[in-house]
Amino acid sequence: MFYYPLVLFLHFFAASEVRSMIKHIFKNITFHTVEKSYMENCNSFDNVLDKFDVFVIAHLGGWFIKALAIRNFFVLNLNSVLFELIELKFQHILPNFYECWWDHVILDVLGCNLVGILTAFLFMKWLNMPLFPWKVPDKFKPNKKGIIFPSVDRLLRKVFTNSSSLVLLVFFSLMTNLIDLNLFFLKAELQLLQTNYLVLIRELVIVAISFQGCIHLHRAITEQLNPKSLYYTVVTSTVLLLELYLAIKWKHNLVSDKSDLTTINMVWLSIGSTISSAIVLLYANECLI
Repeated sequence: MFYYPLVLFLHFFAASEVRSMIKHIFKNITFHTVEKSYMENCNSFDNVLDKFDVFVIAHLGGWFIKALAIRNFFVLNLNSVLFELIELKFQHILPNFYECWWDHVILDVLGCNLVGILTAFLFMKWLNMPLFPWKVPDKFKPNKKGIIFPSVDRLLRKVFTNSSSLVLLVFFSLMTNLIDLNLFFLKAELQLLQTNYLVLIRELVIVAISFQGCIHLHRAITEQLNPKSLYYTVVTSTVLLLELYLAIKWKHNLVSDKSDLTTINMVWLSIGSTISSAIVLLYANECLI
């Protein structure tokens, strides 16, 4: 619980003031105003070899731990792709997010992320750990007459089961991606390297909090809701949202390179419109029964 009041405390200060406090406590710390971009010379094989550094292990380890918490192959790979789209959305203010196309697709989604996920699933199979369906049970009968767009409805229910499960997936994906997105924003605004021990400590704390929150959220939707599950779910969500608010508050410290965001904005608009329409359709048909 010590991290929760710490994040609240930081809301009273500007990023420059927080850097001054960090410098006062840790005399030898170095701030870095320029972040590394990974999008140089994308046509050279040498650049592919340069990608294999300590962050490859971090990618593998990160998705291994996420898989142990989430335990759903579809949800994990969905969020793996979503975070690459998030990187494209914010690369104009976070140079770390600039990557070659093959870095996004091959090294991340089909490489480190997928290998970490598959390794975790083999580990869970070895330990006979149960998987999580992440679906909210209901009594809806999809063959009932009078529903809107029955073919689309049946297709959606094969994937998401019901509107409640889809809303849960949206909420869960938001929280999952905030774990990493908040880290990248806050470290850039405080001008800290990703290898800085303060960044690593934050990551360990958030992993511990989020792991517990994930397990208890699943218990809350599959078993009878109890105070312990509610507590961990609320605390985890609150901490991540407070970090997000802090990142938004300090966003003026980041400088945009004025890149054209039309394409990625259209992609996110299409995703948002499709999900919203699916939720409305599923919910409307459930109300008709």
